[in-house]
Amino acid sequence: MFRTNGFLVFLLSSASLAAAADMDGPLVGAADYYEAPVEQASLGVTGYIEGAYGSVVDSPGDIDADAWALRGAVNFDAGGGFNLQTDLGYARASIGDADTNTYNGTLHGYYRDNLYAAGVFVQAARLDAGFDSHINDYMGGIEGAYFQDTWTIHGAAGYGQAGWEGFDADHYMAALGARFYATDNVRFDVDGALDRITDSGIDYDIRSLKLTANYRSVYFPVTLFGGYKYADEEVSGFGSSVSGDSSTIFGGLRFSYGSNSIKEEERLGPVWSNNSRAF
Repeated sequence: MFRTNGFLVFLLSSASLAAAADMDGPLVGAADYYEAPVEQASLGVTGYIEGAYGSVVDSPGDIDADAWALRGAVNFDAGGGFNLQTDLGYARASIGDADTNTYNGTLHGYYRDNLYAAGVFVQAARLDAGFDSHINDYMGGIEGAYFQDTWTIHGAAGYGQAGWEGFDADHYMAALGARFYATDNVRFDVDGALDRITDSGIDYDIRSLKLTANYRSVYFPVTLFGGYKYADEEVSGFGSSVSGDSSTIFGGLRFSYGSNSIKEEERLGPVWSNNSRAF
C-alpha cells in the first residue's frame, strides 16, 4: 500500500487562436487579375509566468494541505501555422506534516489556424517526497482545440509510465475543457481531467473538475485568476475499493509578454494549459 500512496501523493502534488491572417487585396492587371498568395506572418515569442497558491478546504479526515506553484509557458511561432510551446513548473505542497517538491516540463509541437489547433506533446515530471526517494512520470499524447469568437474547446489524451524505486506503472490521462470570453480580458474556464495509474491489478483514479475566473488589466499585462477545484479519488483492486473527495480554493497572478489581452494571448501565444495537477 505504501507504493500506491506514493503514486497518490504524486498526483495530488503534480496532479492541468490564431488571429485572422492579413489578406492582401487583389492585384488588377490590364487583361486579368489574380489574388496574391497569403502567408501568415511570424508572430514571434509570446508567453507568461505565474505564481499561485491553493488550500484544501475539505478532504477525507480533514487533512491539512496546501500548495504554492510557480509556472511559465512560452510559445514560438515558426510561421506557416507551425508552433512550439514549452511549459515549466515547480510546486511545493504540504500534506499534513509532509512536504513535497514537484518539477514538471512539457514540450508541445502543433499546427494552428484561426479555426483549430492540433498537435502532440511530451511531458516529464518528478516528485521529491523528502524521504531520499523520488517518483518519475513520463507521458506523451495528442491534443487539439477548436476556436470560435467567444469560446474555445480544448482536449488532450496521453499515455506514459510512472516509476518509483524500480517499480513501474501505466499512467493514462484524458482532459477536456472550455474557455468562455465575456470580453477580451474576462474569461471563465471549465476543465475536467481523469488520471489512472494502474499496476498489478490495482487501479488508482483521480477525477477532477476545475472552475477558474480570469481578469486582465487593460493597462498592465497582469492577470488575476482564482477558482475552485473538486477531486474524487479511488483506489480499487481485487474486488474492493477505497474512495474520497477533496475541494481546493486557489488564486494567483499571471505576468504576460507579447500579447495585449487574455484572448490574444490564447489565440496567438500559448494555447495549452500547463499540465501541473497541483491546482
